[in-house]
Amino acid sequence: MTRPRAAGRRAALTAALGLAVLAGIACPAAAGDDPVPPGDDGKLPAPSPVAGRPRAADMAGTYSGLIVREASGRGLPPAVADAVAFVESGYDPRAVGAVGELGLMQVRPSTAAMLGHRGPAEELLDPSVNVRFGVAYLAGAWKLAHGDLCRTLMKYRAGHGELRMTARSVDYCRRARDRLAATGSPLAQADLPSVAPPRAGMAIAVRRSRIGDGPSMTTRSVRSWAEHVARVRAVEARIDRIMGGG
Repeated sequence: MTRPRAAGRRAALTAALGLAVLAGIACPAAAGDDPVPPGDDGKLPAPSPVAGRPRAADMAGTYSGLIVREASGRGLPPAVADAVAFVESGYDPRAVGAVGELGLMQVRPSTAAMLGHRGPAEELLDPSVNVRFGVAYLAGAWKLAHGDLCRTLMKYRAGHGELRMTARSVDYCRRARDRLAATGSPLAQADLPSVAPPRAGMAIAVRRSRIGDGPSMTTRSVRSWAEHVARVRAVEARIDRIMGGG
């Protein structure tokens, strides 16, 4: 019989990886696109308390030493990494995002792999592993943004190649600044940028996708579903290997 704890971990990880597969079908990356960022592009609500889980305020001190050590080693202000952990998960190391993000800093397995992680996805639920790769990606964004807080956070949540300040990125920075202010960091004084206008041609691209340029939606959907089934089976096989049969 499968042990309850192992079964629970397996179910959570299967759901996370399965949702990541679905997200890949809904929004396939174009060749040459920037690697998938740790945070979900569609995730906006601030962390909310979950029954039976400690509040963020109670958990902050638990991981502060780990965050400071990793951030300092990469030339990143620790307060920025702390704010990201607060916004992303409320310091919940067991958090699983809508499209497969995992842990304290909501790192996607694909991002961790890009940064050198070679272990199973469930290792990202280990705070030390999660913070290592989350801070590595965040520090890269900090350097690319030349220390601009809001642009750093934009690149963390939407990808290192992102240049446009969307409403979601502005909201993310606002919440991070609130956290920085609560901890007394001078970085809370960073200017909040305006939302950039939509890209030229975006409306045309959306309209064309709706009227069905190229293969019919039926053909495309059937092909996507077949690919999805194959990916889900691969995920299930991988989970079996990770969990050692339960």
